[in-house]
Formats: sequence, C-alpha cells, structure tokens
Amino acid sequence: MLLSAHITTVNPQAEKEMKPGSTGFLALAEELQSYILSFLPYQDILHCTSVCKALHQTYMSSSELQYITELGGQQLLPVPDMDLENHTSISKRLQLLRDKAHAWFTFDIHSFETVFIPEQFHDAKTSLADGHLCLFNEDEQSAKIFPILPKPSQQRIERDWSSGSLCSIPNADSIEVFMDPAQNLIAIACMIADETLKMDDERFYIDLGALDGDGGVHPEAAGKTLFLSRLPRCEDGLYTIENWKLEGFGRHIAFRRSLLVHEGGYTFGEEIWFLQIWDWKHSTTSSCVLSDTIINPEVGESLDFCFLGNDRLLIVSKDLKLYSIEDLSQAPRLLACFLMPVSATGIQCLLPMDDIAHSSQLQMQAQRTMWTSDPKNRILSLITRIRDATNSFTFVISTRIFFDPQSRIFEEMGAVPWECWGPLNARVFMHSWRCRVGVSGNRVLQAFPATDATAEDPDDTDYKLHMMDFSPLAVERRQGLGKVVTEPSTIEIVESAETLTTFLPYVEVVSDRLFGANQLMDIWVDKDRIYLPKLNSEDSDSDGIDQLEVIEI
Repeated sequence: MLLSAHITTVNPQAEKEMKPGSTGFLALAEELQSYILSFLPYQDILHCTSVCKALHQTYMSSSELQYITELGGQQLLPVPDMDLENHTSISKRLQLLRDKAHAWFTFDIHSFETVFIPEQFHDAKTSLADGHLCLFNEDEQSAKIFPILPKPSQQRIERDWSSGSLCSIPNADSIEVFMDPAQNLIAIACMIADETLKMDDERFYIDLGALDGDGGVHPEAAGKTLFLSRLPRCEDGLYTIENWKLEGFGRHIAFRRSLLVHEGGYTFGEEIWFLQIWDWKHSTTSSCVLSDTIINPEVGESLDFCFLGNDRLLIVSKDLKLYSIEDLSQAPRLLACFLMPVSATGIQCLLPMDDIAHSSQLQMQAQRTMWTSDPKNRILSLITRIRDATNSFTFVISTRIFFDPQSRIFEEMGAVPWECWGPLNARVFMHSWRCRVGVSGNRVLQAFPATDATAEDPDDTDYKLHMMDFSPLAVERRQGLGKVVTEPSTIEIVESAETLTTFLPYVEVVSDRLFGANQLMDIWVDKDRIYLPKLNSEDSDSDGIDQLEVIEI
C-alpha cells in the first residue's frame, strides 16, 4: 500500500524530469518494476498503472501483471502449475482466461450433447462433482459415478455399487451418499435397522472409502467409520418426519439430521436439528456440534448449510449465521448473525464446491486447471419461499460480506440488520414458479419466462436462460457484450406489502433459445459447462430425470 500511495503522487512533470541516474522507482528496470508491482492487490496495480504513463507501459508489456489483474477482476485464484513436462506460459494462461470469460457472453446453447442416465437411477438423488455424475438410489441401496463426456486431461472415476454393497456396517441401510472425485472419496451415512438400540448415537454412522477402492479404508482417512455424538431425540408417542444432509469440503465432512415433530395433525410443532463436523483425515470422532430447535416450521426444508472455504460455515434458516470451524475440538464459534429481510421457508443453499479452492486439492487440481474460484469472492444463491407468498425467490449474495474485515464489528452487534449488509451485497429475483438456478464462481444462470409468454400454467410456458456475471471485471469491461445492470432493482411482495431493493451490479446475457418447462427441471453449472437435466418422459408420475443436455462453453 505504501508503494501505491507513493506512485499516485507522480505527475507528468515529475515523470518527465526523471533521469536515468535517479534512484526513484521509475528509474528501476522495467522487469524489476513489474516484479515489485506484482506483490500489490490487483486493484492497486490497476490504480498505479492508470496514473503514470511509464507504469502503464510496464503493465502493458507484462503478461504477469495482466494475468494478476485478470484473475483478481474475475475473482479467481491461480493454481500452481505442477506439470513440468507440459508447462503453460503466463501469456498463454492469460489468453485462455480472457477467451473463457468472453465465451460465457457468446455461448451457443443451440449446440449440445446428450448423456443418458441408467434406468435404475431415473428417480435417484443426483449431484455433479468435478465433471462426474453421482447417483444414489436409496430404495435399491445402489449407487453409481461416471465422468460426463470426459476430456483427455480429465481425471476419470467410473464405478457401480450394486444393491446392498454400499455400506460395510452390518444390518445398516445407506441413507445419504457424498462423493468427491478430486479426493477419491465416498462418504456414506448409514442407519442401523435395530429397534433395540435405545440411543440414536448407536444407530447412525458415516462410512468412508475410496471411490476406486475395494471397500477398505481410504488412504488419507483417520479410520473407516466416523462416529456421531449427542444426537437429539423427541418424546415417545410423537410423530416425526426425518431428513438429513451429508456434505464435504476438503478435510471436512458434515452431517445434518432434522426431526420434524407433530402430534398427529398437519401442523408441525417444532423442528429439532443437529449438525456435526469432522476432520476426517485426522479423527473419527468430533466435538464440533451444533443443534437448535425451530418453532412452528412449515412443511419442507427450513434449514440448510454450506462451507465457505476451509474455516467458515454458514447456517441458513430464518437468518444467516456465520461460524468459525477452525478448531474442530470444540463447537463452532458464532462470528455474526445476518438477518434476512423477510420470513423465509423452503430454504435451499446453492454454493457448488466442484471448482472452489481448498489447499488439500491444489496439487490434484493443477493437473487439470489453471485457476479456481476464490471462496472469499464468489456467489452464494439462496432459493426460498417467503411465508404466505405464492412466488419463490432467489437471493444472489456475494460471499465477500462474510469475509469482510467489518465482520468483526458485526460480532459486537449480535444481529446485523439486512439494511446494514444486504442491499449492496445482493440481488433478489422473483420467480412465478419454482426457481431454476445454477451457480459457478461469480456466474449465475436462471430461467425466466420468455418475454412473449402469456400462459398462466407454468407447464405451458416457454423459458429463456439468463446468464449473469457478477465479477467486477465483467461489469467494467464487458466489451459491448451483454447488458450492464448497475441501477437498483426492487421486488414487491404483495402478501406482506414489503419491498426489497438491491444494488449488486452484474452483466446479463439472455439466450435466444426457448425451453419448455420439462426441458428445464434444473440447471447445473461448472467452470466450462452447463448441464440441463430432462424430466423422465416415459413415466408421467415420476419427477426423476433420464438424460442430461450438456452445453460446452
């Protein structure tokens, strides 16, 4: 910062008078100037080189400086080049990075390939991870992973788990599966079907293995099985609906269990939830536990969570609670509570992890990519319904607010009002039917009705894809592509007579292709592809998918 402050004082007259023998910064060799500037944040590099002609020339002749600012402006992190035999020069990386950003504004969604899903997994739980499709059929207790149209340089894992072969624990059923091809990891939440066990701690386990292994211990795991502790219970005689979520990120694995409790009617009295996090590489037990009770929840998911990098966890419910998980020997430490502007239910948190940076994977990632998303500067998307409202909503939030130094000030506030954090760091979009949203890095894809659509039935409405890039560089240098949206937008919630005004700038490109409702059941996005799951057309009673449309960027 001192260098930046010094250079901003240089004026044209002083620059003209600078002599070769001077000891000033501008008298240094251009290569040395470039090297020193490379230690500055990308914003300071741009500022310095914009106020001094000589430094601007240094910048224009340095691929390294331009690469730093391009990465920073797109809010990406460089991945070390570990492949010594196929080293990619900085100038080549720079060109590839710029070409990829440009491609997102000119993508051809009329050109695609189709991938068919095996029939036994049409109604399976489906997820995307590191270019692989992960499938889990809970009814048949089977699973499958395979690469989607793999590229020559891509790591490939393909495996089937037949019925009953997933969980190694006797008399146990698999209830949730998490797969991470980048770490060759499969984690399986198992529940023992034994009513004689009085404690739920004895009924639930997390089984770990290698995706390409033979059922043994994962080579990096502390053990084969992760043990749960302090699971909540409800009183005997009450009816419960149980749901759970298993998620992983780097060295962390988290398991959430929720019990929706009622007394036999249609109204739920409370939701008891529990979340436990392990460092699966170092211990099979954990004291890192959160739990709470939600009073009078509505039917549907009222709680979700996601990892924000290696040391932070976000619990998403009626508000957003940010926790530190640096020390897994104790309960997560609450850093701040960010209040939502409306009473929300049916929460779903979208923060894809397939291309986010965490140190345990950098070496493996280096074999396949040159940059990756910065967890401190990417987009989080919350899909939710608002209590008593007929529409659904997408909250697009920049994760920078959860890492900003002023968050320390928030700790003293107890609860941070929406007005203090939300409007400048978010955009809110309303959907007349359920939200179809995909997120990757700072890009968001959403489906909205075509402008000429008049059908009242959502199933008879045509939709278009809207690509939105929230990175600073896209907004500043769109090069005539797309529409820059910097003016505020206001959403009106009729049922509660509330309005939400948000300001986060972005660039928007709208596709010219029309999609039917059954052609856009969901939207998945990774670094260079769009995946559109298609509804199973042969079974009208099924909500499952039988194929994927894959669009290459």
